[in-house]
Amino acid sequence: MQFTLEKSALQTGVQKIIKVSPTRSTMPILNHILFTIENGHLFLRTSDIEITYVLEVDLLNGEDGSVAIPARLLQEITNELPETELKFSVDEKQRINLETTVGTYKIQGRPGDEFPETPQLADASKFKLPADLLERMIDKTLFAVGRDELKPALMGVLFEINKSDIRAVATDGHRLVRFTNKAFTNSGDPAKVIIPTKFLQLLQNMLPVEDQVEFSIAADHVKVETKGAQVYTRVIDEHYPDYTAVIPSGNDKSFVASSNEMINTARRVSIFSNRTTHQLAFKLHPGYLEVYTEDPENSTSAKEEVLVEYDGEEMTIGYNSLYVRDLLRNVETDKVVFKLSSAVGPGIILPEKQREKEDLLMLLMPIRLNS
Repeated sequence: MQFTLEKSALQTGVQKIIKVSPTRSTMPILNHILFTIENGHLFLRTSDIEITYVLEVDLLNGEDGSVAIPARLLQEITNELPETELKFSVDEKQRINLETTVGTYKIQGRPGDEFPETPQLADASKFKLPADLLERMIDKTLFAVGRDELKPALMGVLFEINKSDIRAVATDGHRLVRFTNKAFTNSGDPAKVIIPTKFLQLLQNMLPVEDQVEFSIAADHVKVETKGAQVYTRVIDEHYPDYTAVIPSGNDKSFVASSNEMINTARRVSIFSNRTTHQLAFKLHPGYLEVYTEDPENSTSAKEEVLVEYDGEEMTIGYNSLYVRDLLRNVETDKVVFKLSSAVGPGIILPEKQREKEDLLMLLMPIRLNS
C-alpha cells in the first residue's frame, strides 16, 4: 500500500479526529488512526468504542488498502514537519516508511482489520438540521448535564424530535434547562434519544464551520454527518425522568432585574460564601433584592442590593451560587425574570423576551439556608 498527501491536509485531519482516540486503553488498536483508501478517497477513523469519527482527507494519489498508524506519534511528527508532501509506503508486515523533503521515518503500524467496525444504523430516523441551531441547543443545555454515574440517564442531553419543534433538555437534579426551537419541522417519525456529553462536546468543535448537518437516530446509535465527516456515538440506553412533572405552573411571584447586575453581584458576593455549600441568599423586598452570604467557618460575609421590579411580599430563598451564575450566563437579554412560589419551591429563570420561534426555560432548586 502506498499513498501521498500534503502535510497540512493530514495535520488538520489528525487534529480533528485525535480527540476521540483514547490516550490509554486496554485495546492497543484504539491508540491508532485507521487509514483506509477506497476508490481514490482517503478516510481517517478513530474510535474509543463509544464514539467513532470518520473523516475524509484530500489525497494526492494512492492505492486501495488500510493500515492503522499510532495516533500520538502521527500527531507529533505532523506538528513538527514543514509544509511538504508525505509519501507513505506500507509493507506486508505493516511496517510504514514515511518519506518527506526533510527526512525519512520508520513507523510500526497494525493491520487495518483489527480496528473496530463503523457502527451500522439499522432503521434509523433521519432529518436535516441547521448546524447553528444544533450548536445553540448544545450550548444552552450541556452545562446542566449531571455527572453522577449512579444516574446515567442524566449524564447526557435528552433530544426530542417532534413534528413541529425540536427540544433539548438537561438536568442534574438541582437545575434543569429546556430549550425548544419551534421553527424546526420534521417530516419523519418523532424520536427521543439521550446523547452523551463527550459526543456533544466533540460536536461543539465541528459545527461552527458547517451550514447543515444530517442527524440519524437508531436504536443504539446516533450519527451526525457533515461535509466529509461522520461521527457516531452510542446512545445512553436509559429512561429519562419525566422532566415536565418538576416544572411548576403556579409560580405567581416574579421579579425582573438587570442580567448583568445580577451576575456581577452573584459573582462578587459568592467569593465570601462557604466553599462547600456555595450558599447564596436572595431576600426580596418591594423594589430591591438583597443578595447575601455568610460563612461562619471562615468568619466571612457579604451583602449587596440590586434594584428589581417587584411589589410582592418579602421572601427569602437560598441557592447554590455556582448554579445561579451558570444559569444567568445563558440569559442573553438585558433583563432576567425570576418566577417563584415559595422559599422551598423550584424557581424558574427566563430571559425577559424569548427569541423568535424559541423558548428557553431554566429551573433552579433552592437550598436550605443556615438559620
